[in-house]
Amino acid sequence: MLLRGVVSVVFLGLLTACIPPGEPTPGRTVTVELSDSTAQSILTLQNERRAEALLPYLHREDERYRYLAARAFGSFPALDDAVVDSLASLLTDPSEAVRLQAAYALGQSGREEQAAVLMGAFDQSGNYTTSNAAILEAVGKVGDAATVALLAGITTYAARDTVLQTGRIYGLLYGALRGLHSPQGDAAVVELVLDAAVPNEVRYPAAQYLQRIAFSPDSSQERRLRALLRTTADPLIAMGVIRTLGRSGRPASRVSLLRRLDARPDWRERVEVLHALTGFEYASVRESVVEALRDPHPLVARTAADYLLEYGIPADAPLYFQLAADLPAPVAVPLYRAANRHLSPFLTDYRSRITNTLRERYASTTEVYERADLLLALAEFPWMYRVLHTYYQEAEHPVLRTAAAEGLRTIGERDDFDSFFRGSRQRVRAELADYYRELIEGREEGPAYHAALALSAQPATYRAIYGDLAWLDAALDRFELPRQLETYNEVLSARNALVSQQRQATTTSPQRVRSADWSLLQADGDRRIVLTTTQGTITLRLWPTIAPATVSSFLTLVREGYYNGKTFHRVVPNFVAQGGGPRGDGFGSEDFVLPTETPHLHWDRTGLLGMASAGRDTEGVQFFITHRPTPHLDGKYTIFGEVVEGQEVVDRLVPGSQIESVRLE
Repeated sequence: MLLRGVVSVVFLGLLTACIPPGEPTPGRTVTVELSDSTAQSILTLQNERRAEALLPYLHREDERYRYLAARAFGSFPALDDAVVDSLASLLTDPSEAVRLQAAYALGQSGREEQAAVLMGAFDQSGNYTTSNAAILEAVGKVGDAATVALLAGITTYAARDTVLQTGRIYGLLYGALRGLHSPQGDAAVVELVLDAAVPNEVRYPAAQYLQRIAFSPDSSQERRLRALLRTTADPLIAMGVIRTLGRSGRPASRVSLLRRLDARPDWRERVEVLHALTGFEYASVRESVVEALRDPHPLVARTAADYLLEYGIPADAPLYFQLAADLPAPVAVPLYRAANRHLSPFLTDYRSRITNTLRERYASTTEVYERADLLLALAEFPWMYRVLHTYYQEAEHPVLRTAAAEGLRTIGERDDFDSFFRGSRQRVRAELADYYRELIEGREEGPAYHAALALSAQPATYRAIYGDLAWLDAALDRFELPRQLETYNEVLSARNALVSQQRQATTTSPQRVRSADWSLLQADGDRRIVLTTTQGTITLRLWPTIAPATVSSFLTLVREGYYNGKTFHRVVPNFVAQGGGPRGDGFGSEDFVLPTETPHLHWDRTGLLGMASAGRDTEGVQFFITHRPTPHLDGKYTIFGEVVEGQEVVDRLVPGSQIESVRLE
């Protein structure tokens, strides 16, 4: 223990030594030329995950190729010892751009022993500020609790030391996202957010820390944060403060949050206030939540309805039913669902009215996503399981079949399943087992996925019912890869759970990786895409030098008209709008996969364009656009562009918003 303490003190000295006065000069960047055949070779090896062939480029004389090779390894799912050793040697490279990418790749490796190597490479001369900042970030990704605590203990950085402070705060954030945070680190972040003299490059990720990391401020911090919330006009600062005050649970913070909600600032703040209200007693915030059901922004109103669905009480279930009658469908249906979930079992007349209303609306509307929500609302009353199965069999749209399957899964996973069905529980469980088998043997992506999750949740129960699992192995053999990879992996996990009584990770490697079309990427000027939706027009700028394989595939799909008529199937308020899938339910892809491309970038702004995935190197056709900075996605998801016009349109997308056309500008 004494040795560890001495080493920690030495490392802390390295991280804080020789800080240059004033704003440091960033290290020079390296220009990526996609017409360069050597650059193409490096990027191809990156996307094919050929580490051994890529390794020699780390030692090329031309810094452009060392830079690209080091950057390439930041996208790999794992690094062997030879690669790690070579990257470590680049931490003292004469090119700061190469040093930065090497530090980033070592952080991406997840190898804890690299924390000491990284800190040992922290340059004390003050000449390599940006790579030093990258080291601080990487330490947060690989260091243990004691190592991450060193970042919290740094006190020598002034407000003007923007680059180093930014690296430090990202390091603290990455460590905290791994569960490694301390009262000292939490307090340091709070102070950065509170200090108006600190540049926004530092305050914004600090505010994200407050939003993401579950800690409660002490009374002094809370008082100062309330004062900041009263005065700040910056929504990116306010959102972090809002969540932190919500975790305090103190009445004064509740009052501050409700005032912010009533003030109707940025819609994203109103969403965050509604999330933050979960930290207070329902009765003390109920009136404000009910008022928010009529918020003019559809995502705020939906968030209010979702609050009542999650935290409502039986006494208010009739109220939810009554409120739903004159509200638009995206808000009304979750309210019907809340009524169905929370209704007292003794109010049988209300139960009949609710279920009849849901079934009548299902029959009368043609809106697919409304009908899907209605099926999930029906599933809140477990005796509807046969009705849901009938709807599944009758449904023509994949979104509806997937929703019915999800409803059947939620019924089977209820904690009160046995007490609810009582003497009928074994019969109902056996019927559900038959339904789940039917869904898996049907091999349709969404339904089979939900059925597999249901089996994985209670493997012993279903193993006893099924006995022989030959049918499950036969179904697995008939899935189409990589188009059905996500569902295949979930069914395989269910099969493993049924056999061993515990869920096991799968290691299926997709094939048919789509290569970059270099001729498509070398056109002069910005590559801009115009996305016309039912809500308006969005213009996107693509980043081919950052994610060439992804941009090449996206451009190919746009030229083929692939996205015309697709939908945004998933919208998480104040997070992302996601769409572009072939089925509209979020499942399935096409007959290729794309590699994850994650060079050193931050999800540090609104309107970034990313690729959805079912795990590393499984990207395909689905994409998403962010509502806000989302640095918890750093190093995990491909960024391949940004919104340059039409963010207000992105902010009004809802599930079912259609992509009418996509074209290259």
